[in-house]
Amino acid sequence: MEHQFIKAKKFFSENLHPKFIYKNVWREQTTALLHGPRNLDKTSFAITIADDIARRGHEVLYVNASGKLGGIQCDTESLYIFNPEFESIDDKTDYADLIFEAIEQAVRTTSIRTFVIDSVTRIAALSFGRNASAAFVMKRLVALQVKCKLSLLVVADHTTKAVNNALIALSEANMLIQNDPARQRFAEPQLGPIGSPRPTFPLDIRVAPLNPATDGGIDSPKFAGPKKSEVTNSGVFHDSLR
Repeated sequence: MEHQFIKAKKFFSENLHPKFIYKNVWREQTTALLHGPRNLDKTSFAITIADDIARRGHEVLYVNASGKLGGIQCDTESLYIFNPEFESIDDKTDYADLIFEAIEQAVRTTSIRTFVIDSVTRIAALSFGRNASAAFVMKRLVALQVKCKLSLLVVADHTTKAVNNALIALSEANMLIQNDPARQRFAEPQLGPIGSPRPTFPLDIRVAPLNPATDGGIDSPKFAGPKKSEVTNSGVFHDSLR
């Protein structure tokens, strides 16, 4: 393999403005994490994001490992669903490996480069060996994303603090769904036709700095931390940076 060495002037001129695939949260060819407590329905948010991206011309493959999709009317031609299935009762393929085979097949045989993985927690729960670790599966996903220049949105349930921190560290941007204590109540989302009226959900979004070299990281005055935001009735995130 011959490695390329690009002049800095050319590199920075081509990468002056980041290309976002969804709002100003998820940047193209990066991994974003959508996570929250296990009892909150993250699938509704994930499929709404996938549909929004597909309607803007991107081909999107939604990996339905959680098995929670259903009752949704969708007429978006560019949105595809993959339901992981074993070939037979004697199939010895590990569940995580089955999903990675499907993603790699999609990359080899189609032009799909945007994937929503729902969810890394479920994949790990149904796998064995090192794949039984959500952090290890996440690391495999990020490695594949970098290798194939993919855009990944990974859904995850909160488990232990160590695993949560590992997943966040592996993603460039993360969207945290949680109850808003100030409201004392939270209406759980219901799956329905995409674009149909939805209740308003309290949502915290934390976004990694776009350029740590210039933004100075999370402790920089330019990064004021997470902003209280909401998902509107149309299921669209408000801007997440202050």
